[in-house]
Amino acid sequence: MAGSTAAADVQGATLGLVLSSGAARGAAHAGALLALQERGIDPHIVVGTSAGALVGGLFAAGMSPERVAERLSALTWSDFGRPRPSLTLALIETTALRTNLDWMLGHKDIADLPRRFGAVATDLRTRRAVLLDSGDAATAVQASIAVPGVFPAVHAGGRTLVDGVLTSPLPVWAAHRLGATRTIAVRLRPQGPPGARATVQRMVLPPAETIEPDVDIVIDTGGYSSWSARDSDRLVALGYETTIAALREVDVDALLAGGPQTCGCPTDHGATRAAS
Repeated sequence: MAGSTAAADVQGATLGLVLSSGAARGAAHAGALLALQERGIDPHIVVGTSAGALVGGLFAAGMSPERVAERLSALTWSDFGRPRPSLTLALIETTALRTNLDWMLGHKDIADLPRRFGAVATDLRTRRAVLLDSGDAATAVQASIAVPGVFPAVHAGGRTLVDGVLTSPLPVWAAHRLGATRTIAVRLRPQGPPGARATVQRMVLPPAETIEPDVDIVIDTGGYSSWSARDSDRLVALGYETTIAALREVDVDALLAGGPQTCGCPTDHGATRAAS
């Protein structure tokens, strides 16, 4: 394995970072970012689903891995919203969430972020994954984390959008669609809270295209809370340690030195692209 650090763009290779869903366990993604930073790996493209979209969005907006970890550790339910009457279609009213996302993402459009970014949500009408890679950044992240029955759906661009975990928990295809020729994926196992898919099982949602990443980092977050930040610090440490260990087995310079590959992006195979 080469011991030197690596930039994100070497001899034509463009690195995309893919962050999976995982609810509150997504704090492990911040640890993965710390490990990538330590190795000198600085991706140009970041995509994510659900918790991965939240962490990836903050990183793409210019927040350092250390700051991302601090912010996730400080989150409480009040940062997401407050309970709403049970007769509505969602348990949580998300005014506070929107305010926090606007603040953390700097009230910016995705096109104005320092890194290329995309968030993956599920379109309830078409029942397919949607890549949100333009428009308001906070709206894209809010749609990607809109767990059905917990948070209200997000209406944007004529679509009704909910959590991307339902159709594309690890959206490697989205990174390729945004121009990545090499991908590192960070996959949390399990990727979502129990029952997340069952809430809309009757809809028979088709999964998005499955494309394998060049480097697949799997972080075992079993036993950690899906809905509480109490494990955030331990999850950050777990994500860092797992990613550092995985990167010891990777020739990073060789990974980044290759030229463009055939994208293999989905076209009519369960995913669409849309402005947020």
